[in-house]
Amino acid sequence: MKNIFDNKYLNQKKLVKDHFYYLVSNFSELNQKQIDYLSINIVKNAQNYKAGSPFSKLIHEFSLTSNEGIVLMCLAEALLRIPDVTTINDLIEDKIPIGNWKKYIKNDKDLFVNISSIAFLLTGKIVEEKVEENKNILGKVVKNLSGPILRNAIKQAINILAKQFVFERDIKKAINFSNEKKHDKYTFSFDMLGEAAVTYEDSDRYYSQYEEAIIKTGKGKNPHKKSISIKLSSLHPRYERNKLDLLKKELFPKAYKLTELGRENNVDICFDAEEADRLNLSLFIFKEIIESKLIDEKYQGFGFAVQAYQKRAFFVLDWLKKYLNEVNKKINIRLVKGAYWDTEIKVAQEQGFIDYPVFTKKFATDISYLACAHKLYENDNVFSQFATHNAHSISYIKTLFKDRDFEFQKLHGMGDEIYSYFEKDENFKCRVYAPVGGYKDLLPYLVRRLLENGANTSFIHQLKTKDFDVSKLIQSPLAKIEKLDEDKIKKPIDIYGDRKNSKGLDLSEEDVVESFQFNGKFKDIKAYSLINGKDIKSDKEIDIKSPHSSSVLGKKYFADEKISEIAIESLKEYSLKWKKFPIEKKAEIFLKFANLIEDNTNDIIEICAKESGKSIKNSIAEIREAIDFCRYYSKEALNLFQTQTLKGPTGELNQYRMVGKGLSFVVSPWNFPVAIFIGQTVAALITGNVVITKPAEQSSFAAYYIIKLLLKAGLPSNAIALLLGDGALIGKKVINDKKLKNVIFTGSLETAKIIQSNLQQKENIPTFIAETGGLNCMIVDTSALTEHVVKDVVNSGFDSAGQRCSACRILCVEENIYEHTKHTLIGAMKTQKVGNPEELSTDIGPVIDTEAFDNINNHIKKFDKVFQTEINLNQGNFIPPTLIEIEKLSDLKNEVFGPVVHMLKYKASNLDQLIEDINDLGFGLTLGIHSRIDKTIDRVVEKAEIGNIYINRNMIGAVVGVQPFGGYEKSGTGPKAGGPEYLKRLCHEQSISNNTASMGGNASLLSEVED
Repeated sequence: MKNIFDNKYLNQKKLVKDHFYYLVSNFSELNQKQIDYLSINIVKNAQNYKAGSPFSKLIHEFSLTSNEGIVLMCLAEALLRIPDVTTINDLIEDKIPIGNWKKYIKNDKDLFVNISSIAFLLTGKIVEEKVEENKNILGKVVKNLSGPILRNAIKQAINILAKQFVFERDIKKAINFSNEKKHDKYTFSFDMLGEAAVTYEDSDRYYSQYEEAIIKTGKGKNPHKKSISIKLSSLHPRYERNKLDLLKKELFPKAYKLTELGRENNVDICFDAEEADRLNLSLFIFKEIIESKLIDEKYQGFGFAVQAYQKRAFFVLDWLKKYLNEVNKKINIRLVKGAYWDTEIKVAQEQGFIDYPVFTKKFATDISYLACAHKLYENDNVFSQFATHNAHSISYIKTLFKDRDFEFQKLHGMGDEIYSYFEKDENFKCRVYAPVGGYKDLLPYLVRRLLENGANTSFIHQLKTKDFDVSKLIQSPLAKIEKLDEDKIKKPIDIYGDRKNSKGLDLSEEDVVESFQFNGKFKDIKAYSLINGKDIKSDKEIDIKSPHSSSVLGKKYFADEKISEIAIESLKEYSLKWKKFPIEKKAEIFLKFANLIEDNTNDIIEICAKESGKSIKNSIAEIREAIDFCRYYSKEALNLFQTQTLKGPTGELNQYRMVGKGLSFVVSPWNFPVAIFIGQTVAALITGNVVITKPAEQSSFAAYYIIKLLLKAGLPSNAIALLLGDGALIGKKVINDKKLKNVIFTGSLETAKIIQSNLQQKENIPTFIAETGGLNCMIVDTSALTEHVVKDVVNSGFDSAGQRCSACRILCVEENIYEHTKHTLIGAMKTQKVGNPEELSTDIGPVIDTEAFDNINNHIKKFDKVFQTEINLNQGNFIPPTLIEIEKLSDLKNEVFGPVVHMLKYKASNLDQLIEDINDLGFGLTLGIHSRIDKTIDRVVEKAEIGNIYINRNMIGAVVGVQPFGGYEKSGTGPKAGGPEYLKRLCHEQSISNNTASMGGNASLLSEVED
């Protein structure tokens, strides 16, 4: 399997040319006439096919590149799940006026398309309170209908869209429907609708559905003509590689039992393919099942799907050929192209992976599909199943497999016009992938199908396009091979253009997982203050303690007043030299520093886990943020420190430039011992200031290690002093110095006020940048998808043990979905593992120290309606995820810095009051909004006095240069960290006006005089 693991991010050009091209091109050249002939006939037949599906006509009208197509997507995704009439009306009012529905109403259009378009048109016009003089077709029928009736009609129209994709509502009806004579030519794979489980309750419900489906299918008519499709992610709420040990106990037995049921009932089982980060995990499960006693000559109905858009698909099939031959077992393989492409691209960019796990060009996926078909053809131990709606792919495979048994597969509600061509062929085999279940579970599936069909690259969409070119529609994907060199989608590292993205680690990959076997490198550690690059030992020796085990990791030596004074004087002496240090050389130092951080990622992760109790995942994100700060501020500084010549009267040279201020004091928090510590320190240094940097006492060793790296990168040792120790003692000494120009602080509001008060006593007015915390809220209306909301609340509220200033502290949920949201959230909380942060499987580590532990627990004890998950840990500062129900926002006065989320119920009619109450809290750091209604979102954004607003996503993890971070009022002073204004605050502006004509006259003007 190593070949599979090693090729996740293989260069797509190399993969296509080295592995696919000659395989596919040689076969194409030998069989081109036959492939083209069959393709043309399929297309001609499809052109003349009388579609019975109102859906297919509607979706082909409204391309996803149009406003109307986008509206259709939004309505299909949200409308059917909304429980209250008010929000249904709000959603329709929000979306329908966007579209120009009138242009779709024509006499030659299908009746259903016309009715739908008129309904959309009239609803839009009623919403806008305008009168449409000419209603066109069927106008008389609907002109007297009221708005509410039309809105109900739209809901019914969306219901029809949904119904098009649901084969039946339950398995019994699905079996009976599949047995009808009109389906004699087809076999069926029943897909029990449902997405990834969020709670254990979800997974138990889905398991019961699969169990029932297998048993009833086995007892029904012709069980051999039916199979069951299973999503492994629906069988466990934590289907992730880092949970492998847990999954071996809780998921593997479920997959085994369902396969066993398939065997007992003579029903084929197919496990669906999911996201790329789950491939390895799924192969571990499949391998265990294949090697079990379940798969033998009696039962060969086990199988799984392989996605051709994944670069590893070819290698999976290559491995399967050898592996199945060794174990002498036979299985089914369903070859698909893949349905999560947009997600895979976004995840790779967000996580900073070295490349994409999928092809970025559709034709490359099509070539991969054909190459994979060859691999399947070579494998005698596989029954091949080809899921495709593409005429060329179908013709190619039909030609390739002319002497082999195989089957095609199509989605219910799609592709009828294509496969109808083969219905008179006695040897034709086609299985219909048939979703079974309620409309509520259909929504995510429906959106994927809409995307597939409405996308301009979709074969079905192009087939329905007016005046389409048949030759282009059936052409081989090899015809576009030269376009492999065109790179419209940049690699993750290059997405910012003017700077490199920080490199992430893929925690689903085996080599990465193995690298986190910490070998005890950091034992008996020692942390010192640093002045002029030298370790400064003091008499104040303090134990460095682990927050998760309370064990002593080593010693740290805190600076006293004398050490602080030496540091200050040393820096002041070097200040002028550092100001004059060329900006290009400064940038070189910090770019090298970024690379050194990246090179030492694993060491820093171990330090963060041991000293600060940060999980491995959180540590990686923090290191990446630190690297982004170095690169972003270097880029910004190179632009900022360019001297500008300003236009003015002749005989003068007017210049404007930025210069460093001088001595700067950087105070960093323990909750981000790497990212904020580095971000603040680098910002002060690159703007030409000499810096005293004081980390939180709890993260002294991380700071010591990092400054050593910075000196290694070439920073002059006289430009920085690291002072470990008591903030009040060091702070007093530094703030009292007359030469202090900047104070950059992140921490508590109380400490910020003390610093502010002390600065006000000074004769000069130093710059003070403070970032403090917040009572951050998330507002959720009834149009939001509960599962999405819950995942974001778990991330925003409990990740990092809630020790983020951006964390969600208050969840405000509309009353109609309050109980359902609370129930689902509590279920999701139960899936979180609290424990040792050095273990990859840990979700939530400890809070930082015993003081924090006591403060959080004292807060929780003040409330009656409290839910906490159960943990069984005998040592360490661990607090389980906690949910507290509150009656009103004013119940909370101060930020609670831990894994505690407060939940508040609100009425939709009181939304404006809720926003006002949030503003009245006096904080203004982060706000989350979950809604599908743009007008609601705009309303909240317009009225909320908040620095960072996150819409339909989590509220944490602001990305440097992408989401500049910082708040208002009690949450900070600004400017935003990682934003375009930050460096300017740390510099002096200087304007230089030189009368160049004062010596020798205005020669330049005279030279321009014409006769």
